[in-house]
Amino acid sequence: MTVVLFVGSVAAAQAFPEVPTKHKFWDATNKALFASHAALEAVDFDITHRNLSDGGKELDPMARALCESGTAGQLVFFGGRMAGVVAITYLLHRTGHHKLERSFPIYASGDSAYGVAYSFAHR
Repeated sequence: MTVVLFVGSVAAAQAFPEVPTKHKFWDATNKALFASHAALEAVDFDITHRNLSDGGKELDPMARALCESGTAGQLVFFGGRMAGVVAITYLLHRTGHHKLERSFPIYASGDSAYGVAYSFAHR
């Protein structure tokens, strides 16, 4: 691919390498994305567990039934979220949506980070 850059009145053409359209699913980027998401899920689990143990309430209506039922339900919920992120990312990878494949775990990590921040703010 050739990109033309305009600097002042001079145009310069520069060739950039093509972005690979195929890569292994378990490449370094996905491993890092999954590891960071798993770490955020673990922290989210811990702070949610502590808040619920101290009499707090689960605000997420989708999580309420599992999380308020005890530790086992919380493990199922947070483990299921992690498994779901990997599964959806794999589906995006297999269907050739590589930008979405990278974006989805980032979005999910942002969601978990929001949950962590909210839980810490409302202890």
